[in-house]
Amino acid sequence: MIPSRIFEKWWLRAFIALVVFFVWQICYAINRVQGLEEEKAVLQATIEVLKRKSDVLRTEIHEKERTLTRLDGRIEEIDTQIRDHISLLPRVNRSTPFIYFITPTHFRAAQKADLTRLSYTLSHVPNLHWIVVEDSDELTPSVAEILKRSRLPYTHLNARTPSDQKMKYTDPNWTLPRGVEQRNSALLWIQNQLSAVRSGVVYFGDDDNTYDLRIFEEMRKVQKAGVWPVGIVGGMFVETPILAGNGSIIDFNSIWKRERPFPIDMAAFAVNVTLILSNPNALFSFDVPRGYQESTFLEKVGIHRYNMEPLAEKCSKVYVWHTRTEKSKLSKEMVQKLTKKTGFNPLEAHALGV
Repeated sequence: MIPSRIFEKWWLRAFIALVVFFVWQICYAINRVQGLEEEKAVLQATIEVLKRKSDVLRTEIHEKERTLTRLDGRIEEIDTQIRDHISLLPRVNRSTPFIYFITPTHFRAAQKADLTRLSYTLSHVPNLHWIVVEDSDELTPSVAEILKRSRLPYTHLNARTPSDQKMKYTDPNWTLPRGVEQRNSALLWIQNQLSAVRSGVVYFGDDDNTYDLRIFEEMRKVQKAGVWPVGIVGGMFVETPILAGNGSIIDFNSIWKRERPFPIDMAAFAVNVTLILSNPNALFSFDVPRGYQESTFLEKVGIHRYNMEPLAEKCSKVYVWHTRTEKSKLSKEMVQKLTKKTGFNPLEAHALGV
């Protein structure tokens, strides 16, 4: 039998060992906490350093953005100066009347292409204000970007065609009148914003027509309403007024609906802005016979067919063509995408401007 003294010493040793173990654990934990505190302090110091660096970087970024903005402005000034100097037309002074070039436009496969091409033509024309009116519920970034890149003075508007007057994709171009709401929106803008203007010319320029730069100099000659030949329109190579020996208009050579008061195309005339301002009811309408949009408008501004001013060297030259971008031949799937304006891949979206 084991003596009780030995038993007591064994438990004492075990107790002491256990106390020592717990003391060691406590010391280890204390050291670990102290280490974590030191790591925390180091991390906090690092965070403060990074914050200061972040503040410095933000300041530098802000300064660089300001510099970039200044450079962009300078680039725009230089672009304008270069464009003015390389313009294919003679430079004009500020007293030269402005041309208010109204372009209705609607979304289609070729819209971005047509507007881009037109913008390059108009960018060569000094003293021109481009009024682009989209057939949409809101302004689209793609059209806005084209206008911005043109470096032209411009106004960007939108006016939706009523659904009952909207053509379907498969409808022929002549099914319903186009551009009525859009042209009216531009005319109302002119009446509201240019009421104090005493000179200038208003012209309705489609986005897919073709313009010789000389047509714009002809427009500047308009006193009340000028007229000139238009190529490739009305089933003819050229539609034009017919002049008498003294240069006055005696007839028109149109073969389609010759009985119209003005058997001409929208691209064939321009009117002085004062006629728009003095005739606020001179607007386009859906409630006119097919082909009578031009006639109705010109009658509303008080113009008589024989009192128009024949321009383009007494209507002996063609400086504008009623070209039309061919309706894109698309698969059924592509037509559905175009109609819904959804489902495009990134490259298609960039090409279409959506």
